[in-house]
Amino acid sequence: MRLIPVPPPSTPPPPIPVMITSTTPTRERFIGKYRVKGELGRGGMGTVYLAEQPGLGREVAIKELIQSAATDPLALKRFLQEAQVMARTSHPNLVQVHDLELTGEANYIVLEFVRGKSLRDWLNRGPIPPPQVFAVMHGVLQALDYAHKHAIVHRDMKPENVLLSDDGMVKVADFGIARLTDDTGLGGTATQTGTTVGTPQYMSPEQVASSKVDGRSDLYSAGIMFYELVAGQAPFTANESDGPFTLMAKHVQAPPKPPSVHRPGLDPVLEEAILKSISKRPEDRFQTGQEFDDAISRIADRIFPGWQRSLEPGADLSKMVPGAAPQPVMMPATPIAIAIQQPAMAVPAQAVYNPAPPVKPVVKQSAGCMGALVGTLSLAALVALLAGTYLH
Repeated sequence: MRLIPVPPPSTPPPPIPVMITSTTPTRERFIGKYRVKGELGRGGMGTVYLAEQPGLGREVAIKELIQSAATDPLALKRFLQEAQVMARTSHPNLVQVHDLELTGEANYIVLEFVRGKSLRDWLNRGPIPPPQVFAVMHGVLQALDYAHKHAIVHRDMKPENVLLSDDGMVKVADFGIARLTDDTGLGGTATQTGTTVGTPQYMSPEQVASSKVDGRSDLYSAGIMFYELVAGQAPFTANESDGPFTLMAKHVQAPPKPPSVHRPGLDPVLEEAILKSISKRPEDRFQTGQEFDDAISRIADRIFPGWQRSLEPGADLSKMVPGAAPQPVMMPATPIAIAIQQPAMAVPAQAVYNPAPPVKPVVKQSAGCMGALVGTLSLAALVALLAGTYLH
């Protein structure tokens, strides 16, 4: 028998083998005091992050100026201007600025985080119900009216910059290329003379022709959005092969087709308001956001009572119909295919901002010659009729 030696009691037992894993926690990223939770998207000026403010537990959106843009002094001025301009504002329909983080390597603006989707996302999903179209435009115009009263011009109004929150709020965002209309300090130098800034699909005629614009330029861009929401397509389009300058030229010279061409049966007063909002000459448009909003709100009250609540969660859009009887048949599943409830009225011709040379009109026959020809044909027909009667 073989004896196995037993270790003395003071000897510790051998260690049990275990699998060793790294206990080093994943390094969290911070921007200033804000903890980054993820990436929301990327734009022309930089990346937008979702972050949390420690202590308050508040979610915020942090917009970063990318390094390639940070090397451009003009881009940096525009970015810093966005923070300064928006920090001066406080309105429920404007995305709020909470903070500004400046470092040697990057610059960040801390914004209100809006949980929801952009108006462009809504449009890509399908036609927007008519009451909600009016509610969206109401929020946009209220935001623009407030901004214009504080000497702020957005300069890039488009569906991508309109956010619709899950709780039914409309928020106008991205004043990154806005300019203070008093042209003093940073705001006056951020956009150089002759520089065209904006998105061609929604640019006003004066924005195409000059850098000198005021709030009525934003109202034109909002009118283009309104036309698109109502008619289902923008008033001016161009192919990729045409390039942006073709589209910009149409804003300056081409008269828009009445939206009823795309949506037959459109309410004539609504059509008149849409065409007024995209008049070529600024003085022919609505002069303030409030005036624009008042005009379309009166139309919405008549056509879709209760439209103000249409963006609220669980809103019953089927009840937002005119209460008077009898009701005309409405065209379903199309953006504001509104049945005409009053006699049609002629829409005034749209004056062009910089008209092209007029087309030579076709020469018409004189009234005397045409009258004689019609009389001759009528007489021949009468003679043939009489002859047939006597022959029978």
